[in-house]
Amino acid sequence: MSRYVLWIYLLVSIANLIAKVIPSEELNQYTKPLLMPLLILYVYKSSLGKTTARVLILCVALLFSWLGDVVLMYQEDPTFFMIGIGLFLIAQVTYIFILYKSTYQKPTLNLLQVAPFIIYAILLFYILIPAGDFTIPIIIYGLVILTMAIMARLREGHTVQESYKFAFWGSLFFLLSDSILAINSFYSAIPLAGVWIMSTYCAAQFLLVKGLLKHVE
Repeated sequence: MSRYVLWIYLLVSIANLIAKVIPSEELNQYTKPLLMPLLILYVYKSSLGKTTARVLILCVALLFSWLGDVVLMYQEDPTFFMIGIGLFLIAQVTYIFILYKSTYQKPTLNLLQVAPFIIYAILLFYILIPAGDFTIPIIIYGLVILTMAIMARLREGHTVQESYKFAFWGSLFFLLSDSILAINSFYSAIPLAGVWIMSTYCAAQFLLVKGLLKHVE
């Protein structure tokens, strides 16, 4: 049953990308709010009989992502944009927590593993800042999602390899999706930005979910 849910998630994701290309705001409004509920259903179906605190926390991350998705559909209004960023901030903090918990031995800081992320963040902040009233929110959110990606990287060797790979690639796609969103919003318009943002976002959420479910207690 969970496999069918993933197929539906894929089809809805493709439909949403089509909405960005056409473009069709109506199709976007029908498809975007379905994405995270489908992943929550997938988590539920994949965890029948073995629901744990980690599974519930994963659903919380997806729930706040869904709320962020819905609110950001009205991002032309600066207030809605800020609320959406706040909701995704909570989702990212939740992901950091569950990634940390989904390990056999608590990860330790490794500068060689962390250095590429720090360099990336410096370059991105250099491009985006200053951004007026959005400068502080950009810095805060940027540091949090950077921490999420670093945590996913530090899990190597502390979980099963499949769990590490899926979650790590998911974190990279999430970082890429939000980077494209930020550059398109605060620096320079990117052709077909909506397609790149949503394709990487849909992949990111799926890979994170898949990776975290692969972790065996």
